[in-house]
Amino acid sequence: MNKRSSPANTRSLWSLALLLVLIVGGSKAFNWWQDTRTADRIKAGLGQQRITLYTTQTCTFCVDAKFWLRTHGITWDECDVERDASCKATFEAQGAPGTPIVRVGGHWYLGFDPNWIAEAVIAPAPAGSGHQAASSPKADTSPRP
Repeated sequence: MNKRSSPANTRSLWSLALLLVLIVGGSKAFNWWQDTRTADRIKAGLGQQRITLYTTQTCTFCVDAKFWLRTHGITWDECDVERDASCKATFEAQGAPGTPIVRVGGHWYLGFDPNWIAEAVIAPAPAGSGHQAASSPKADTSPRP
């Protein structure tokens, strides 16, 4: 026996599909809006400071970070620790277990977090900040697993 769907069942399925599309679309729009706001905060606070991204050629997190910065029109300097001895020395002095490492003025961060950058561009430089900050990035503060 072949039963056909009733119009009420079909209508319910379409309503469910529409609700799902609205939820997913709304979530994506909200994420885009948050990213845009964060990027605007970074641009507004950057001033004379530079964002330096310490990277390697095989780091997928580095690719994602560069893509995010490029997509949002934020200028940064890249320091490849595999190809530049000076970058490697600075990277090793931080004692971080991996890349990317982000430096904004005298602030350092292991991993990539646009919200952290937005806060770092407006925060005063730490005391005694030079190439190596008082609090270097460590594995226990990394956003990565």
